[in-house]
Amino acid sequence: LRSMLLLSLPALSQAEAGLFVFGHKVPDTDAISAAVVYAWELNSRNIPATAYRLGELNPETAYVLKTLDVLVPPLLGTLEPKAKVAIVDTNNPAELPEGIDKAKIHSIIDHHKLNGLTNSEPLEMDLRPLCSAGSVLYARAKARNVRPPRQIAGLMLSSILSDSLEFRSPTTTDLDKVYAQELAEIAGLDLHKHAEAMLEAKAQIDHLSAEELVMMDTKIFKIGGKKLRISVLETTKPAAPLAKQAALVEAQKKLVEKEKLDDVIFFVVDILNEAATFISASASATKLVERAWKVKVGKDGTVVLPGVLSRKKQMIPALEAAAKEEAEL
Repeated sequence: LRSMLLLSLPALSQAEAGLFVFGHKVPDTDAISAAVVYAWELNSRNIPATAYRLGELNPETAYVLKTLDVLVPPLLGTLEPKAKVAIVDTNNPAELPEGIDKAKIHSIIDHHKLNGLTNSEPLEMDLRPLCSAGSVLYARAKARNVRPPRQIAGLMLSSILSDSLEFRSPTTTDLDKVYAQELAEIAGLDLHKHAEAMLEAKAQIDHLSAEELVMMDTKIFKIGGKKLRISVLETTKPAAPLAKQAALVEAQKKLVEKEKLDDVIFFVVDILNEAATFISASASATKLVERAWKVKVGKDGTVVLPGVLSRKKQMIPALEAAAKEEAEL
């Protein structure tokens, strides 16, 4: 009888369901982990919420979820009007699903600059200058005197280690380092060994196509009135992707045409040597990078940028400044 009653109940619309929690398109470890962690926080506050993802997992994130025995969040379908959502690790409308402009945004947890998302109603926002959304979520837990369970602590730790490249990135703060040590203890993980294993998983890219490499960690930005896709491939083994330069250039050109972009700006980041190699696919991309870093791109279409690791703190500000400089000429 109970089963029959349950079956006879009408399905809830998205507007009537709990919160849909998700990060950005082309999700990285922080976007996935933060969605799961924030859903945990919301449910602990008696706010029904479910974590979702906006794309397939990259090798590092797949390793993290498997190691921590965390289920992969389901793929988000089409957002219905008035669906209630909570956003993590972005506030850029270009990185969010179609229909976000008609959704009811409950809250945003992020560590990036404000990026153009608008909303018709007041909402909760927690944006902090830390290296990851996972860091922000741990700070929130500490403020509530809540000790996260082992798996949640492991996800928070993984967010910090991934986005900071184990503290190599200039986005890393002293607070991120303190949080990572505390979370490693709670999760029962050796911080350095876990970070090394994540970096090794990140480097496993031989099975990926050139387009998949360009799209593995990528975001769209409006810079100087142009629509640019800024792609970063972080690896401890840069020789492998650099050997595929011709295919990577072709993949960039196809993406420009397919997505009606002005350019793709693609960097291979050598994590251990702390440098980025720019691989050009157009004269306009070359010109922008040369102006941004006061360098000369070689005849082979590449240039090494020592010390450049972070898209958020180094690449985007430099590209925006270069575009502004060009506009003022």
